[in-house]
Amino acid sequence: MKIKIELISTQKYIKVKTGYNALIQGLIYNNISDELSKKLHDEGFLYEKRKFKLFTYSSILERGSFDKIKKEFKFPQSISFYISSPVDYILEDMARTFINSSYVTLGSNKLFVSSVNVINTILPDSNILKINALTPIEMHSTLKKADGKNFTHYYSPFEEEFSILIRDNLLKKWSVYYKEKIESSFVIKPLFKDKNNEKIVYFGTKEKRTLVKGWKGYFNIESDNPKLLKFALNAGLGGRNSQGFGMIEVVK
Repeated sequence: MKIKIELISTQKYIKVKTGYNALIQGLIYNNISDELSKKLHDEGFLYEKRKFKLFTYSSILERGSFDKIKKEFKFPQSISFYISSPVDYILEDMARTFINSSYVTLGSNKLFVSSVNVINTILPDSNILKINALTPIEMHSTLKKADGKNFTHYYSPFEEEFSILIRDNLLKKWSVYYKEKIESSFVIKPLFKDKNNEKIVYFGTKEKRTLVKGWKGYFNIESDNPKLLKFALNAGLGGRNSQGFGMIEVVK
C-alpha cells in the first residue's frame, strides 16, 4: 500500500537543507498516533536482534533548485512525497493523523495538508518486474580493517553480494510481518552498466549528518513468488528503509 501526502505553504517557496530526508522522517513520526509512534520507535518488528520499521518514503517529488553556497534546496509552494508499507494499519494511522492536522512542520516551514491519496498499483501477472528506484537502494556490511577498526562497505549492484544480501533482508522483513519463513528466490539486476547511478547522499544535518551510498535507476527484480515482488514494492529494498532509502515503483 502506498499513500501520497501533498503539502502547501503560505510562502512562495519551501526551503530545506541538504539531508532533508531526516526532516521528512521527523514529519512522519510527528504525524502518527502516540501509541504507534512508540511501538515503531521502541519495538518495531523484531527479527532476532534486528528491528524493522516496515515502512519507507520518498524524497520530495517536485523538482527544486539547489543553492551551493547555502547548501539549501528551494522547492515550489506545493510539495508532495510518498509513504509505503506492507502494514496497512501503519498507513491508515498516518493518513488519518495527517488529514486531522491543522498544520505540520518541515524544518522551519509551516505547511498545510492539501490532500492524502491512496495510490493503487496493479501489478502484471509476471515473475519479473522492471522497477525504478525513487530513492537510493543501499546495502552495506560492517567489516574490519587489518588494524581491527570497523568500516562500512557499501555494496554495488555489480557485486554478487548486493543481490544476495537484499534477498536475505527482504525475506527477514517477510518473516517478521507474516510470522513465517519462506525460501523464495529473489534476484535484482541493474539495467545500467556504469557508476553514474551511484548516489552519495546525506541523512540529517550538521553533527547528526550521516553519509550513505546507494543506487538509483532502473532494475529488474525477479522471484518465483509474485507475492514477494509485491511485498518488496511496499516494504522497500535494502537497508535504511525507515530513513527513506530503497523506495521503488513499477515501470509500466
